[in-house]
Amino acid sequence: PNGEPNSNFNALYYTRCVKLLANIERCVVYGTPRAHELQRLYEKGQITKKEYEIMEQADRRFNAAQLTSNQSELLKAGTFGGNLLYKRLVRTSRCSRKTWKTRYFEVSERMLYCYNVHPLEGGRLVRAMPLEGAVISETLPSEAKYPHMFEVQNFNFLFRIRASNEEEKKSWMKVLKEERESHTLYPHQVGVSFVERDGDDEVKYGHGHNQKQFMKDLTSTQMARYVFFKNQRDFIRNLTNIAEDLRHQERADRKVLAPQYVDAMTTPSCVYIPLCNSTDVWRRVHSPAPKETRVFNTNERCPLVLYFLTRRGEKLNNRRLQTEKLDVAEYLKLHFEVPDESILIPPISEEESVSFEVIDDRIVPSSSADEYIHENTSQLLWADEEYNRKSNDDPVKIDDDHEDATMPEIVTSSSADTGQEKFPSTPERERESTKGNPQLRKLIKENFVRIPSKIKARLPNRAKKPLIVKGMLTGSIERVPILESRTGEDDDDKSVLSDVSGSMLTSEGELISPKEVDGIDAASIKRAYEFICNKEPWVVKSERILREGLENKIIENNGSTEVSGIMVKSNDDLRQEVFVMQMIHFYKSVFAKASLPIWLRTYRILSTSKDTGLLEFLINSTSIDGLKKTEGFPVEGGLRGYFEMIYGPPEGQSFKAAQRNFMLSLVGYSLVSYLLGLKDRHNGNIMIDVRGRLIFIDFGFAMGMAPGHEFSLERAPFKMTQDYIDVMGGVNSKCFAEFKRLFVAGFEAARGNSQIALGLVEIMMYKSNYPCFSGTRYGGKTGIINFQNRLMLTTPDKDVRKKVLSLIDQSIGNTGTWCYDRFQLYSNGYAM
Repeated sequence: PNGEPNSNFNALYYTRCVKLLANIERCVVYGTPRAHELQRLYEKGQITKKEYEIMEQADRRFNAAQLTSNQSELLKAGTFGGNLLYKRLVRTSRCSRKTWKTRYFEVSERMLYCYNVHPLEGGRLVRAMPLEGAVISETLPSEAKYPHMFEVQNFNFLFRIRASNEEEKKSWMKVLKEERESHTLYPHQVGVSFVERDGDDEVKYGHGHNQKQFMKDLTSTQMARYVFFKNQRDFIRNLTNIAEDLRHQERADRKVLAPQYVDAMTTPSCVYIPLCNSTDVWRRVHSPAPKETRVFNTNERCPLVLYFLTRRGEKLNNRRLQTEKLDVAEYLKLHFEVPDESILIPPISEEESVSFEVIDDRIVPSSSADEYIHENTSQLLWADEEYNRKSNDDPVKIDDDHEDATMPEIVTSSSADTGQEKFPSTPERERESTKGNPQLRKLIKENFVRIPSKIKARLPNRAKKPLIVKGMLTGSIERVPILESRTGEDDDDKSVLSDVSGSMLTSEGELISPKEVDGIDAASIKRAYEFICNKEPWVVKSERILREGLENKIIENNGSTEVSGIMVKSNDDLRQEVFVMQMIHFYKSVFAKASLPIWLRTYRILSTSKDTGLLEFLINSTSIDGLKKTEGFPVEGGLRGYFEMIYGPPEGQSFKAAQRNFMLSLVGYSLVSYLLGLKDRHNGNIMIDVRGRLIFIDFGFAMGMAPGHEFSLERAPFKMTQDYIDVMGGVNSKCFAEFKRLFVAGFEAARGNSQIALGLVEIMMYKSNYPCFSGTRYGGKTGIINFQNRLMLTTPDKDVRKKVLSLIDQSIGNTGTWCYDRFQLYSNGYAM
């Protein structure tokens, strides 16, 4: 932005990224090609659903070819381009030192491309300038030393260009202005002429397009996709803009201005918080809670926590959804594509609306709902009659002229000739059959593929494990099942609440809350709330916000309502934090695969730009710095005194449970701190929750990168203060012995999966501009070499345990750790 050259800039990669982003937006809006035409035919009854699906799939290849056309295809179609004389200047003082150069310029897809010669003659792309927001103007007479000069300027570059004559100059400026104002869905269509009237004269332009007409040609479905995509993007941008605007305000005024900014923000009617997977439950953002906005004041940035009322289970086109667990992908498919009749229940009037009851912490239909659903069983997916119905259809053969291999025969799963063993129907089996994605279940049901025996014999046996997705790595690299980031979402035996939800308001106005059982009694948790949550835990806070929404008539009763909290950051590059969190999630899966009870808390991070992003809000937790500054924290005894005050005497069950929680989390974060080289571990970057578990945050210093660099005070393998030792009962306690046992076992598990970890790091460091992989100190292969050394790959197996135990000894009472905490106390006021 300041005009300095970017050492990592690559014009070709940049151009491809711009084109990819434009194509993504077009894919979202267009959907499948000709989908609007096919949808009209389907809705009029002129084609069946099966015919619609076949024609839709057949047309996808054509659409892919359109969106991924290469540069030579664009040139053959006729693009606007030509040779021009130009000077490029980054700083005005340098312009006079540059000579005029003849270059081939080309305009395409809101980009101005500059080649050394014509691309068809083997020209090389020199640079590219985005035209969005660019200023195209004639050169001022005082600066125009030559005739027919004009300028193209954006935030980073200024091109001063000379045409051969006045007509060519006007033509180029016209095309550039049209391209600047064009929409990403309909980039500049070179070679398409249109006519504009200037009074009685017709002015014909050989290149350009009528954007208004293109927008009129959008079908209602395409327009809905476009509006959704635009609103979703603008919603995220508005969130990050609030944090950026507050950053430039006086620190004393930020807490007053933040709620006003949030209240003034427009919330579109259909957006969601993107800190989720496509398989997570759809939660539509209904409205913000401005009064609950929380601001964190720092010198360089202003992170803030925002709260929103979110809805799920709402009616869609006046049709009630079969389940409140509809995920994001399913909801968007229903909303913007041809509806799947198996998921939607037929339209019902307000008088026929179905009520729900809360029984044993579960939302279940009332008796009237049972009768209603029973009467409409034929409309539901996987109804017993449909599931057990015999199919007389012949097997469908697939004939692909482009493939030499013979495709396996596809038969229906209910065919009498499948030879499959029939299992008796049980409630557990019926409940299991209704889990997961309805479209996927329907596809499996209607198109069961019989695997040839020779191929089947080579497939490994895959035992079913809950909440685990099998990896795809083969060969000598052992697979690591990656844990799902959410639990309980698809388990019918559990509450519909996710593990990060607070209270939820059902359509009947009842509030239900999640529960966690780990041996700590309710009285201890209540005392912890007073210190960590300022006497208002997340469940109580969300319940209060929901009740206020009811009282103010903000919430309607046509679905369930929850409260979602997110943290918004600006002036902070979160891309490195995303990478570190992915590695922590990988090691969490490694420990689970090894059946180790090591605890790690992973949370979602979304980098929306190079200096803005969203983070999942950690509930019922606070920093150790904040905890020690809370009124009533023990003056003597440190964390050990706090544990005894909150969880009772050391021999009590609650204390032992909290102590074990602390130890298991300390093992996990000690391991990842050492393996990933996490530094800057002061007490402002270490959280603790109401159950005594530690949570590490802020990974701006990773892979060995540390504050002070070679003069860093953090020389210990990981942080192990006397506070931590005291909580575990001392170095001679059983709890500390268990810590050492799990630390060694966890390291051996991580070392056993080193090939995958090294591959992940090597991929992320390739031409990376992450601080931990760039610069003279950490660039090149420094990061991965140090990572290999920390994994002790050259150490004999018999010596690994001894070396790992020595890491613990080096960390206990390390002088550098104490000095760094002391430095943070004096410089930033973080408690030790």
